[in-house]
Amino acid sequence: MLRKIAIRKFLLDSSIFFKISGLFVFALLSFLGFSFYFIRDQTEQEHIREELRYRYFLRTLAPIVRDSGDLSVVLQYLDEFGFALATDPKIKNQLINTNKLPPIVQGIFAKTLKIEDKIYILLETPNEALLFKYSPKYSFANFYLVIFLVVALLVLMLVMIFKALAPLKCLHSSIKKFSNGELDISCRLEQKDEIGELAQEFDNAVSKIRALNESRMLFLRSIMHELNTPITKGRLISAMLEEGVAKERLTSVFKRFEVLIKEFAKLEQMNAKAYKMHKREFLLDEVVNEAKTMLLIDNDDQIIVQSHGDLIKADFELFALVLKNLFDNAIKYGSDKKVYVKSVRQNLYVSNRGDPLKANFVEYFKPYFKEDNSQGFGLGLYIIKSVLEAQKFGIDYVYQDGFNCFIISDCIVENR
Repeated sequence: MLRKIAIRKFLLDSSIFFKISGLFVFALLSFLGFSFYFIRDQTEQEHIREELRYRYFLRTLAPIVRDSGDLSVVLQYLDEFGFALATDPKIKNQLINTNKLPPIVQGIFAKTLKIEDKIYILLETPNEALLFKYSPKYSFANFYLVIFLVVALLVLMLVMIFKALAPLKCLHSSIKKFSNGELDISCRLEQKDEIGELAQEFDNAVSKIRALNESRMLFLRSIMHELNTPITKGRLISAMLEEGVAKERLTSVFKRFEVLIKEFAKLEQMNAKAYKMHKREFLLDEVVNEAKTMLLIDNDDQIIVQSHGDLIKADFELFALVLKNLFDNAIKYGSDKKVYVKSVRQNLYVSNRGDPLKANFVEYFKPYFKEDNSQGFGLGLYIIKSVLEAQKFGIDYVYQDGFNCFIISDCIVENR
């Protein structure tokens, strides 16, 4: 059973070129095997026919030699049967010495000898002894020609198929580059078959996506540029205000705007697969402090870290963005406006006190999801899920003892 499964898996995983080569070898060996047995059968049939021909010759030769007494008649009969004069002294002497005739005997006498497929006849007269030989001619030239032509045709078809399928490797390479976010590719083919049409359509799709991506990037850059201008002016105006609560709040708001624009740009790069992931090991406390900075939180009592010294391996900036959004949601919707962070084995728990989620957890991953005015995460969990999936992490949710627990799985590499 395991052997059958292994063979099936091997056949499914093998490339199309390997399968075609295997099919060609099978067809070639099958044809050669059939040809071998066919020619062998024809050879055996020829041997049988020659044997029957030889027996018939023996039955008819004796009466002709005995009754005609004319050497020319016997020679004509031998010629019709395909006999030709032979000059083999050893065979000739052997036949002469076999049943040697007395000198007084007159007339024509015939002696025969068969060696493998060759038939020898010695005609003796009182004056001379003539040796004749018959060699059957098995002509299989036509069969060999057909075999050669069929093999040549199979090889030619294999070469043509490989030549037609060769662009698939180029197409596969282009698709692989495209899946990695590279849009500066071209895979136009000159051939007019289905593969050429497929490559043409793929090239057209890449061109359209490239144009749309360039348009989107231009649009986003324009928006961010237009947003940066009023934010910069706002910060300059707030800096000119007298020290006080109003100045502090305005400065905090404009800083938050700047952070959000940077996050937006980073997320767009990641979605466009233009962001290069840089995974490294860092402490949990480091990334929590970075998330606090991004949230502009000065009150350390709002974020309570219950595990210290844990080692995480991820992209630091993206992981800080995830924690920043989780912290923001936890503080915003928590009953005590606090967030609790701890590690359990290789998982990181981010929790807050409050009522459980009303909708299915999967629903919150939808962009712009809003349950009601009191409970909803907008883009928060959608961003979190996208960033974690890009780093091969998962997120889950449980409600335990009055706490909403959001669990980032397999991000802790070492607990201390």
